[in-house]
Amino acid sequence: MPRRVHVQRGFLAVILALAALLVLAAGSSFLAARRMIDVLLQGEGEALWHDLREQLPRGRPPAPEELADLLARHRDVGLRYVALQGARDELLTAVGDTASTAAHDIRVLLGADGRALMRRPLHRMPPPLPGPGGPPPPRGPAFIVLEFEPQVATAVIARARRDLLVSLAVAAALLVSAAVYWRLQRRARITEASLLERRHLALLGEMSAVLAHEIRNPLASLKGHAQLLEEQLAGDDRRQAKARRIVDEAVRLERLTTSLLDFVRAGQVARVRSDPRALVRRAVDITDPVRITVDDHTAPDAWSLDPTRVEQALVNLLRNALQASDTPVELSVRREDGGLVFLVADRGPGVPPAVRERLFQPFVTGRTQGTGLGLAVVRRVAELHGGTIAAVSRTGGGASFRLWIPPGDPTLAPTDNS
Repeated sequence: MPRRVHVQRGFLAVILALAALLVLAAGSSFLAARRMIDVLLQGEGEALWHDLREQLPRGRPPAPEELADLLARHRDVGLRYVALQGARDELLTAVGDTASTAAHDIRVLLGADGRALMRRPLHRMPPPLPGPGGPPPPRGPAFIVLEFEPQVATAVIARARRDLLVSLAVAAALLVSAAVYWRLQRRARITEASLLERRHLALLGEMSAVLAHEIRNPLASLKGHAQLLEEQLAGDDRRQAKARRIVDEAVRLERLTTSLLDFVRAGQVARVRSDPRALVRRAVDITDPVRITVDDHTAPDAWSLDPTRVEQALVNLLRNALQASDTPVELSVRREDGGLVFLVADRGPGVPPAVRERLFQPFVTGRTQGTGLGLAVVRRVAELHGGTIAAVSRTGGGASFRLWIPPGDPTLAPTDNS
């Protein structure tokens, strides 16, 4: 793996680690703030209670107007409700608005206002004398209930929540940035690899074109003289067989030079309105009509493509399939995924795993007698049309090659047979 990829992965790992540490630190701080709330509430409540106790009347329960005055004087420090409860927890007097009727020890209410309750015993009142002939009347007020907004605790928890949200947002931004960075780097690597491959293919094409042109003329002369020699040696089977072998090898080299020229032939396709059925029939007639079964029942009546180039690609696919299989080869054409699909399937040994990743590269072949240019030409034809070529192994043995051609010029819109 290139060193740059290792550096990029290391950088991504650092970003992920920083995001995780940020979330952990923020979560820890928030939990610590929550644990501090009880202490802060206790402190605020006790301070408020001691302040109020100094202002309560001695020796008697406060009157409602005294409680209202006490509430008004302490509203700015968060006091919102004051109540007197009897010895049996019955409510005697209350002023202000409350968010709860509970009377437990200090706690944060679940309401949206975030208030706290405190219940403390009022200073002892001397018991009244019992009435004549009956039980003593009930004792006076025993508890005072305070409901207040814990300003310090509320500020602390609000700050903790804000810090937590900011930390989570920063961590999310880091993760998104890391994902975008990785995607951009991956796209850049793919683009760079594609450019390098195109540059390599361009250089290879130039060299192949030179070699093909330089070899073609002397090869034609060699082939012609070998054919004349074969005719002149009629009656001498041994020498005629050697001359015939020269002719066969010359024909093989001629096919190689033709394949090289097909591979490097430049860049533009001439799309015209063509009949896919007629194109398939011509490709079958060129190869082996006896061993190829055709399914074109769902093919469109016309499609925008370069018929010469696509026919050349189909011939290459069919020849490969016929060489790979002793059984009939299947060729179908139909509309699929918004484009035109040619599917060539055989029952041969399938795609060799050793060449699967490089199957469509020039000079890559799984056969000892192959040139490795047929599928490279097919890929070039597909790319020039903006399409794709893919190969997969078939269930039960064999391989299937799928050539997909997208629609071309809208003015040459394809039509269906329906």
